[in-house]
Amino acid sequence: MAGRKITPAYRLHTKTGKAIVTVYDADGSRRSFLLPGKFESKESKTEYKRLLARLAANDDALPKTEVKKPEILISELILRYMKEHVIPYYVDPVTRKPTGEQENFRCAFRPLNRMFGQLPAVEFGPLALIAVQNKMIDGSWMNDEEKSEREKIARPLGLARGTINTRIGRIKMMFSWATRMQLIPASISHGLREVRGLAAGRSKARETEATRPVAIGVVEETMAHLPPITRDIVHLLLLTGARVGEIVGMRACDLDTTGKVWIFTPQKFKTKWRGHKRLISTGPRAQAIIRKYLGMKIDDCLFKPSVQEAMIRADKRAMRKTKVQPSQVSRRKAKPKKKPGEQFTPGDINQAIRRTCKRIGIPTWHTHQLRHTAAREIIRQHGLDSARAVLGHKTLQMTADYGGHDTDTA
Repeated sequence: MAGRKITPAYRLHTKTGKAIVTVYDADGSRRSFLLPGKFESKESKTEYKRLLARLAANDDALPKTEVKKPEILISELILRYMKEHVIPYYVDPVTRKPTGEQENFRCAFRPLNRMFGQLPAVEFGPLALIAVQNKMIDGSWMNDEEKSEREKIARPLGLARGTINTRIGRIKMMFSWATRMQLIPASISHGLREVRGLAAGRSKARETEATRPVAIGVVEETMAHLPPITRDIVHLLLLTGARVGEIVGMRACDLDTTGKVWIFTPQKFKTKWRGHKRLISTGPRAQAIIRKYLGMKIDDCLFKPSVQEAMIRADKRAMRKTKVQPSQVSRRKAKPKKKPGEQFTPGDINQAIRRTCKRIGIPTWHTHQLRHTAAREIIRQHGLDSARAVLGHKTLQMTADYGGHDTDTA
């Protein structure tokens, strides 16, 4: 210990045949060292002299060595952020099922992990983030298999400008979290904040068109060729201005049918996590559609893919002109790999619309355009504030953006 002048003895360690030396640390504790080489060898004596020199320079005590924490790699940071923040946080508050945000974060981290996964997080700076941003623009971070898959479905390799900005924002969120958890210095996340989002028309990233209302005539032409339950869902979207995710999850227990206007309170909706309330009004035409499905269990979804498949099979069987052969009475597979689910997803409805449009030879559209169509029609007939109430917006400006420019009124 400091102040205690003791020269450590050069001793033989009989088990190894090497020299052993016991010294004091600065805090008074003792440590023993095996010196390299054999006992009394030149290598061993040289190391002993070097150790004595260190002791002499530090008041005959070795300074306590600080154990340096290993630097966390970006791949390790991604895993920890997903496990400790994203997966527990982005869940439905009622069902505790994962929300779509979890997959959005995974998509954002994929190019980052592939390019810089083995880099220590403390070495990741603004230039590295810009490099990830540029790779998202041209899609060069993907492997050959992923590029081939995108080409098969006729999708461009590069992401849209808005998508890139959102994903870069999620990467910044991860580094801000790492700063709060004291995993990296604050200077890292502060530097990443200086990386600006891509401005419209000022980068090589492709631009997407704004969502516009779809003509009611196009919707009606498409509905005539849709499967029965999918057609009713699309009709409800047009009548109520609701989001497709709200309608596909409709249950009888979510409906208040006591008044002339039925009130639907969706179990899940976009802004529920903000503490907002969502009430969807349904008039006589919407009620007529809903009544057809009220025979289900009160806590089951009204619209079921399995029921629609049974309806389609029954219609095909009724339209059959030839006699059913014994071998064709039941041609269902005993254990099919894919069974119809108990609830439609927004993707199911959009896929049905897209396929129908291609089959009948009209421009494709998607369900979110119906919300814009409903906004335009309500604004035209009943005014902006009525449309805001129906769509559930907090501001008139948002509703006006949804309604678009009404050229007929102009």
